Amino acid sequence: IDVLQVRNGAVHILDYKPNARREKPIEQLTFYALALSRRTGLRLYDFKCAWFDDKHYFEFFPLHVVLKRSDNRARRMS
Repeated sequence: IDVLQVRNGAVHILDYKPNARREKPIEQLTFYALALSRRTGLRLYDFKCAWFDDKHYFEFFPLHVVLKRSDNRARRMS
């Protein structure tokens, strides 16, 4: 984690990637959010993750990643 901010009621996990446009560290950042959520007792709902470089900025809600994976697993089991 390069920057950790609390702003607008959310915890922002920011990670600098030199070639941000070519990378998708979604799993890595989701893992960070899950760990911080567990360690702090804050809800995953309150986290937002992003990666960036000098020209680009990409963000997502880790809760959406977790819910999407859970939904995909449930579909496979039925």
